[in-house]
Amino acid sequence: MTEITKFMSVAEIVGACPTARRIFDRHGLKGCGGEHGPMEPLDFFAAVHNVDADALVRELNIELLNPHKEEYVYHESLGDFIYRRFFKAAIVIVLTVGALWGATNLLQIALGGTFLQVRLVPAIQAHAHAMIFGWMGLFVMGFAYQSFPRFKYVSLWRPELANMTLYLMLIGIASRVGAELLQPMPVGVGLGILAAGTELAAIFMFIVIIFKTAQQSVEPHQVYEKFIFGAFFWFFVQAIVSDLLFFAKVTAAGVDQVVMRIALIDGPLRDIQLLGFGALIIAGVSQRFVPAVYGLGKPRHDRQRLIFWLINGALILDIASYELFFATGNLYYSIGLELAFILMAVWAVLLVMQLRVFTKASQKDRCLKFIHAAYGWLLISMAMLPFFLIYGVLTHQGFSHAFLGSYRHAYTVGFVTFMILGVSSRVVPILAGVDSNRVRSLWGPFILLNVGCAGRVVLQILTDFFPRKAFPLVGATGFIEVAALAWWGVELWRTMNLAHTNRAQLLLAPFPLAAR
Repeated sequence: MTEITKFMSVAEIVGACPTARRIFDRHGLKGCGGEHGPMEPLDFFAAVHNVDADALVRELNIELLNPHKEEYVYHESLGDFIYRRFFKAAIVIVLTVGALWGATNLLQIALGGTFLQVRLVPAIQAHAHAMIFGWMGLFVMGFAYQSFPRFKYVSLWRPELANMTLYLMLIGIASRVGAELLQPMPVGVGLGILAAGTELAAIFMFIVIIFKTAQQSVEPHQVYEKFIFGAFFWFFVQAIVSDLLFFAKVTAAGVDQVVMRIALIDGPLRDIQLLGFGALIIAGVSQRFVPAVYGLGKPRHDRQRLIFWLINGALILDIASYELFFATGNLYYSIGLELAFILMAVWAVLLVMQLRVFTKASQKDRCLKFIHAAYGWLLISMAMLPFFLIYGVLTHQGFSHAFLGSYRHAYTVGFVTFMILGVSSRVVPILAGVDSNRVRSLWGPFILLNVGCAGRVVLQILTDFFPRKAFPLVGATGFIEVAALAWWGVELWRTMNLAHTNRAQLLLAPFPLAAR
């Protein structure tokens, strides 16, 4: 190699000039792609890491002509591969006590012909906890441990403590699942106390580790970091409220009081988890990741700060209005609730405009369809939300479990899960040093998950009008989604395992080319 250009891959450059790895590491490579670096082009690396591509090419060519005298030896550290442990744990959870258990619960609901089955409440609560803490929570933690230090051009602070947070979270999730099924027996209460202690400790340690990592950086703070740390605040708050809900249930006097306490706490808890933690972390990561990765360009008007305050303000108004309405029965508080729902729809539209998600991308790959689907489902779910109160009045129910569940499914599976699948499927091959041109296109999981999600959303609403026809059909949708997640999970797991090989990209030769 006589000259480095921005169209060459990082792996090609490192192979020709091993000491160039020091330059890449200084700009945030830090173990990505293993010993040889990722197979992505240099201009892609520069865009993702906010580096001037031409300046980087000049610096690398100087290194090529006059290499550093000291030999560069690559050593994989815990901070380089810790994300794999979190991602694999999340996959195991979603395919067992997460989505699979949820599909089983839904089938039981379908066979019973009603969503109001008190006997299923413990299983539903345990499943919901596993999905938030084990599916969404572990993916967020793993991604933050891997990506945030590289965004800030530093190393992860105390990776051994970060590793400990995984085990604390797993102990907490397992304990809480057992606690939900065994409460109000003393052993169930004991498991609930263990779960509360370990999960709160893990989340607190996680936030401290990321904060300390950020403190090491001399880079100026970016607006997207507000979203990241705002999400972490709600992550901790939701853990406290989740424990409050559990102990409110175990201390209730009878089934009626259990139902009332769930009605009082569960709604705000789910909104904190989904519209606080989930919305802020996805919005923050999207602003740092999506436009750079897909070459979407900058928006005409930067509304990041407005979106941040709308997300938080709408959530606080939502919680306050709900609790006041529940406590007093005063219909005037429903106005505040409706306003909060409208503001949520507004921030969703503004976020899509900010990211330019549906504009023509200059960089395309197999994962862009997941990003498009995620934001399409966000718009659908947020369009549904302002109609929740109106729907209850029109159907003479006041509160429709079917409509609320339909909206939440559009948000959790349609938005959150599609984003997890899209981002992880884009990032993991890069981290593993796998050529993204030679991985499977994932059209199968993409189609199945959309079919399952759309079927659940539509059929669940139809159970209010045609229960005999809709309930038997809605029971099958969960298993379609599980099949999609299993298909995707096996693919991602195999790609992560290839990170252990020196030439992972060669092992993928039999794979069909992905749609680019």
